[in-house]
Amino acid sequence: MSLDNSPFVDRLNTNYVPSDLEVIEIRTLLAEPEIQLARIDAQIEKMEIVLAQLKEQCASLRRPIDAHKVLLSPIRRIPHDVLVEIFLACLPSKHHALIDPTQAPMLLGRICRHWSRVVYSTPMLWRSIHIPPPNYLHTPPNILSRLEKIVEDWLERSGTCALALSIFDPGNFSHNLERHPLVSRLLPFSRRLRHLAITGDLALFRPLLCLGSEDLPLLKDLRMHSIVHSPNLDNLFQAHTLEEIALNMTASIDPRSLPLPWSQLTELYLRCTPAWEQHSLAMEGGLDIGGAFDVLRRCPNLVQCELKITKIAPDSIFDTSPINLLHLCTLVLSGSGFVFQKWASHLVVPNLRSLQIGDVFWDSAARSLAQDSSLSVDIGPGHFTPSSLAECFQSFPLISHLQLSAAIFSSGEFPHDALLALFAPPHELCPMLTNMAILDVLTTPSDLAVLTFVKTRMAMPTPLQQIRVRCARQMELDIMPELEALISDGLQVDITYPPRSPNFYPGLGIIGEGYA
Repeated sequence: MSLDNSPFVDRLNTNYVPSDLEVIEIRTLLAEPEIQLARIDAQIEKMEIVLAQLKEQCASLRRPIDAHKVLLSPIRRIPHDVLVEIFLACLPSKHHALIDPTQAPMLLGRICRHWSRVVYSTPMLWRSIHIPPPNYLHTPPNILSRLEKIVEDWLERSGTCALALSIFDPGNFSHNLERHPLVSRLLPFSRRLRHLAITGDLALFRPLLCLGSEDLPLLKDLRMHSIVHSPNLDNLFQAHTLEEIALNMTASIDPRSLPLPWSQLTELYLRCTPAWEQHSLAMEGGLDIGGAFDVLRRCPNLVQCELKITKIAPDSIFDTSPINLLHLCTLVLSGSGFVFQKWASHLVVPNLRSLQIGDVFWDSAARSLAQDSSLSVDIGPGHFTPSSLAECFQSFPLISHLQLSAAIFSSGEFPHDALLALFAPPHELCPMLTNMAILDVLTTPSDLAVLTFVKTRMAMPTPLQQIRVRCARQMELDIMPELEALISDGLQVDITYPPRSPNFYPGLGIIGEGYA
């Protein structure tokens, strides 16, 4: 009897309790279906046994098939030179290679024997290395010896390649040492050093610093950070092949007195912080704005330059003879304590593409770089008078991207609405301006001045493409409806205001967690 026609169908899935006679009837009904179910379960069990046997046969076939297919893998047929190029592309691009088994090149040598042979026989993969500070006070000697051996083997693998090396040791972990143990491992390779970066206690690196030009025939790039000036550096500074120098140091001397090959430098980063001199009971050293222009005058071949002004300039007349920097693309004059009463019109920089004056705090949404032959200018607060700023803009008619801090002038007497008026007739400064950003520090132009500026620039032959204003005040006038048509035509507008402070504080006056 089929259970579909069971007399108990309407009782199923309920709380009904059958009588004794109904229990007997239900058991009679289930007898034949249970026999059928047992028969089907037996068939399934047999089929599962057959299926398991088939799966085992499949696995036994798949293993050798997959092993043979591996031989056909395209990576195995990549020519040696192409594989080397792939490995080179795996090296870090923003820093020197690390002594880290989870990163290239060490990681690449741990994949298979073939890759290992390629990696360890390719000198170019080992031509850069960063050496971190080992903790000589607490690290077991066998581990330190192992690190020294790793560094030595690494440099040996580089063959005859020019080396890029950075070494960092602030002295915290090795202050009881007379010299850095790893430095002695570097000396035999000094003639292949092309890029050298040193950060930390110079006393630890003395053997390296005492090397002369004959020991460093390839040295092109020297970077030294967080150091205190020492006469021991003079030998290193006089390397005949130096073209790129970055110095971040504390010194009581004028950085212009350093024996650097100024005339052959193509890249220069200089930050010289004054040092306290006990004999004079004053801070000495540093670089003022006049000294910065003197440095530029000494370096006619510069392409990239960043000078940190760390000293307030005395009231004196600077040398205004022309400074011809025909190759300069990037110029940064950062720091504080300097104001241009007149712009340095004697600065001749026909190929300048990026100019920064002062300390600029980048706004990632506003920051964009000029393309091709145009110029990006970023100006921090407090370095100009209204007239000197106008002179600066007149000197660079190709400015296309401009970022201004709202407190741009050394005094607050000049209204910022008048600043925007300089970009409109009859002045029409920066005729190629397409991207404008005004970032708040203390004040910002009025909404009406911003609206007038946008409409005026959109009517010029080179219209505005983007404007971003970050206001330090509340909205005075909603100008977005006036700009809707221009936005529809492609103008990008981003104007933000600070959030309004709430007028009602429910917990004001309550002392306790969350209200203190």
